[in-house]
Amino acid sequence: MVVAVRGKSNSIRPPRGKARRGVRADRSGAAGAFTLIETLVVVAIIALLLSLLAPGLRSARARMYTLGCSSNLRNTTFQFRLFVEGEREDGRGDSDERYGPTSGRFQIDDFQESLYGVAEFWDLGNPSTVPLASDHAMRCPASGSDLTRVGRQLDLRDAITPAENVSVALNMRLLQAVVEFQGQMRLAPVASCSLSARVLEHPYAPLAIDVDGVAAMRKVGNPFYIAPPIPNVPEDDYTSGAYWSPAHRHHGQTVVGFVGGHVLRSPTPEREPWDWAYQAEVR
Repeated sequence: MVVAVRGKSNSIRPPRGKARRGVRADRSGAAGAFTLIETLVVVAIIALLLSLLAPGLRSARARMYTLGCSSNLRNTTFQFRLFVEGEREDGRGDSDERYGPTSGRFQIDDFQESLYGVAEFWDLGNPSTVPLASDHAMRCPASGSDLTRVGRQLDLRDAITPAENVSVALNMRLLQAVVEFQGQMRLAPVASCSLSARVLEHPYAPLAIDVDGVAAMRKVGNPFYIAPPIPNVPEDDYTSGAYWSPAHRHHGQTVVGFVGGHVLRSPTPEREPWDWAYQAEVR
């Protein structure tokens, strides 16, 4: 005979210990899965935020580089005025010997050598090879290329390397003027060209230009001086554009520093109504 026990269930129950362990295991697995989902969500949110912030960060960085380049070129124009007025402690170098310290006349290559500290402007207290800082007057930080001044080199092209990393050039028309020779317009020899204090009467004459050193080296092997063709003038050595290699590092624009001390930007500086025609005097 089977006797039913009142209040008791006939179902078989699993051991309590095993049941609890199973529940704990299920809960632990659920917690682990939830943590993984949370992690993936956080990673996705971070990735989304970075994608939203990246353009702004790039834009801010580009503006910083443009500001740095403009500041460096403004320093170049300031140093030029001091050089013209004979206010620099190291004078005008070979130009003072060539024309006399009181003549006020000089060649612009002496000015560029003074900025780099080469040739007669060599810093004898620092003869070693040194990198040029990003805030150097003749550097555009947006170029992202290193530039080094090699020790004990007197010539500019040997002292500043690698040449294709040069990022700021001077206006070549201030170095070599165009003259008529045997019925043709040709570049005058550098030795016959010079500037005087009258250059300050041309504030809109470009002085320093953001240059593409690689392109300049490929064209003429000289990134230190550039100048554009001038429209509506007799054909000359500048007409082909061989000496014109501007950089467009700043949102497609070129930074230009002027004799007057100001700095402007343009996507087509050669088309601007600036005083590109002003050139060195020939004697």
